[in-house]
Amino acid sequence: MRILHTADWHLGRILGQHSLLDDQAYILRQFVDLAVEARPDAIVIAGDLYDRSVPPADAVTLLDDTLHELTDRCAAPVIAISGNHDSQQRLDFGARLLRHRGLHLFGSVGSAGVVQVGDTAFVAAPFGSRS
Repeated sequence: MRILHTADWHLGRILGQHSLLDDQAYILRQFVDLAVEARPDAIVIAGDLYDRSVPPADAVTLLDDTLHELTDRCAAPVIAISGNHDSQQRLDFGARLLRHRGLHLFGSVGSAGVVQVGDTAFVAAPFGSRS
């Protein structure tokens, strides 16, 4: 089983007065190319996709573009869970529809589940908030 694992993208991060979005887009393009070349059996994104629970629109677009590229160009399922910086409800939106495309999003504890890839079961347990 080949697993490509990543985490803590923190899309939309601002350092001082400088947005890191262009740098993040550059790195994510390289990540997608690596995923295509490596041909993993599963791609796991373990939380903190965004830098804050209400990310800027361009960060949402970058995540959408990146996940679209991954699911279009890679045969491997993409399994992503929320982290403490993510809005659980925002990551849960559309998750049931996206599973048919090989994108498994788990935003809230209530959406936790198992993704079976061959003989390996991935237990997707998103960050649990106190609210």
